[in-house]
Amino acid sequence: MAELNIAATKTTPAVHYRPEGPSFRVSGTSVPENTSAFYAPIMAWLHANLADLPEDCTFEFSLPYFNSSSLKAIYLLLLEVKNGVLHGKRFSVVWHIEEGDEFMIEAADTFRELTGMAIELRTGLLESGCGQSAQGQDKAA
Repeated sequence: MAELNIAATKTTPAVHYRPEGPSFRVSGTSVPENTSAFYAPIMAWLHANLADLPEDCTFEFSLPYFNSSSLKAIYLLLLEVKNGVLHGKRFSVVWHIEEGDEFMIEAADTFRELTGMAIELRTGLLESGCGQSAQGQDKAA
């Protein structure tokens, strides 16, 4: 399986798949000038590798801010994750938030409703790189 390692910029999040863990992470601000162009290779990678991802892969999102076009792209990523779950994978989704960030709590709730998937909230944002996650507390399941 090909690795996925996209560095963050001022307008795009870091996106990494790490086999140890295993975790797929999207972290950082998502306001790309051309959202489709940024997310298309990520969607293509996920679609091509979904069946080969470990059953217990965790999909982590740590986005302090994203625009409306990114909302759609994230929704499409989550639908691809759901597709894996519907085919027997035990994927989990974790949404990292800053404490008291009502917008991101609402976003997670909206994604839960739209996808019908459980999305766990954790307080504490991840680094925008491929490092270890920040210490966080579970907020909801």
